Amino acid sequence: MSLEDGAHKDLLEDDYEQYRAIADQARENDDPSKAAKYYRECADVLRQIATLESSDRLSTERENLADNLEQAAAALDQHGSVDSVESDEEATSTSKTGSGGDDRSGSGGGSHRASESDADDDDAPDPDEYLQAPPEMDFDDVGGMTELKESLKDKVIDPLNRPELYREYDLGVVNGVLLYGPPGTGKTYITQALAGRLGYNFIEARAADLTSSLVGESAGNVAELFEVARANQPCLLFIDEIDAIAAQRSGGAQKTMSESQMITQFLTEMSEIKGEEVVVVAATNRPDDIDGAAWRRFDERIEVPPPDPTARAAVLRVHLRNRPVLTESIDWDEIKALTEGYSSSDLEIIAANAARKALKESRDVDEIRRISQEHLESAIDETASSLENWNG
Repeated sequence: MSLEDGAHKDLLEDDYEQYRAIADQARENDDPSKAAKYYRECADVLRQIATLESSDRLSTERENLADNLEQAAAALDQHGSVDSVESDEEATSTSKTGSGGDDRSGSGGGSHRASESDADDDDAPDPDEYLQAPPEMDFDDVGGMTELKESLKDKVIDPLNRPELYREYDLGVVNGVLLYGPPGTGKTYITQALAGRLGYNFIEARAADLTSSLVGESAGNVAELFEVARANQPCLLFIDEIDAIAAQRSGGAQKTMSESQMITQFLTEMSEIKGEEVVVVAATNRPDDIDGAAWRRFDERIEVPPPDPTARAAVLRVHLRNRPVLTESIDWDEIKALTEGYSSSDLEIIAANAARKALKESRDVDEIRRISQEHLESAIDETASSLENWNG
């Protein structure tokens, strides 16, 4: 998945969470019409997310949940009763997905939970599907982030390359790194580059893909993911949205039990990888939501802020370097000013849109037109900052 697709997916998942919260609240307030409207919004967003998933399994799960939500919306419109919908859901809900929390369309009765417990395990996530060969990229492919790259070199790469030296000073290898900051700032991208620099096998998993409302199931998924990482050493395990696994322990009794088991399993796994050639890098947009014990399991906690002016120019240069550009015509000071408040993913989108504009002109005149200042400024003007309405 490209950084552009990843940023798009992040925004869609934020939309899903907002629509889902509104829909669930409307149901609690006995407002079936509003709930139905927002369940349909959720379904539409899930179908868009499905087209961006990296595996057929995840795509199918998104589509299945979208179907369930549309069925719930239809039942709400037809019956106008929350109780009626819960009965319908118990009969029709067949899917769990990684969009977070309880991913059925709002039901939670004991009979429904029991029927899922008896279901076939074929729908459970297969951690082996997440395993990849070492990425074919390095820090040279990452624009900006100079301080972060240097920190990772000093605190992760060098100790792994020279463990004897660090043991001499009673400094161990870093097995856990937490990256936190706004969405779209390049946390996933820099982690892929780190795995490529190390030459480590790479596992990328969104924490929400591993969660389940069933007691004990999420803990098992976490254990299996770490088992795959240990079996494929050296390995870098990247867990996005770690707050979905290691959230502050809260909620009702049933939810608390699931959360507690999942967090306990995660803490155990983090302890057991000490001394192994396994590095866990986790990312979150919500560091304040992470359980304190889980927070302390990470040897390094590093903020990844939006790029500064110099970094913004560097990011754009990286994404323009394999494209025809009128380099001498680019006013980088002006570009830095115009991109104030943009994330790294926004900048990749800008570079791609500027390239499309130049390509369109090339088609029209049947000769190569290089990307110019005008193309970049037009692309910036048409690209909204993903951080504009982000409040952490």
